[in-house]
Amino acid sequence: MSNNMEDLKNECRTIEDNARHTAEAHHIIASWSKRKAFWLEITPAISAALFVSLLVVGEQVPEWVGWIAVVSAIFSATNSVMSPHKSYYENLNAAKSFTVVKNKAHMLASSLAGCYTEKEFCEAVKALAETYNQLILVTPPTEEWAYKKAKEKLLDKS
Repeated sequence: MSNNMEDLKNECRTIEDNARHTAEAHHIIASWSKRKAFWLEITPAISAALFVSLLVVGEQVPEWVGWIAVVSAIFSATNSVMSPHKSYYENLNAAKSFTVVKNKAHMLASSLAGCYTEKEFCEAVKALAETYNQLILVTPPTEEWAYKKAKEKLLDKS
């Protein structure tokens, strides 16, 4: 096998590794966004229920009940502005897309390399690299904390 074919296989492995880390970081961000969405939705619901219950049951409403309404309004406004469900789905879709690229890179380097001429293999690797680069342009950025967590998680697996 020519040196160029080996270089192309190494490029596939690099794309696979990069896509693996990026996919894992997006999975971590999606999971965090889902938890955040839950708490941003449940907190105002619980506080509103408590507020209404106290209004119905109590003859004289204590001052702290008003603060429950304030907290509920703040959480509702935060939820509207931050759109944690949107972040969840964007990052989940990004994670899935990078996983597809990772799987293609692995298959190309390990199984399909022998099925191509050197020129065909070069074109396939170029197309894969372009797909990876396009994904980076259209997916939300990964957060540094999530990328570090992904690296740690993937190191623990190996």
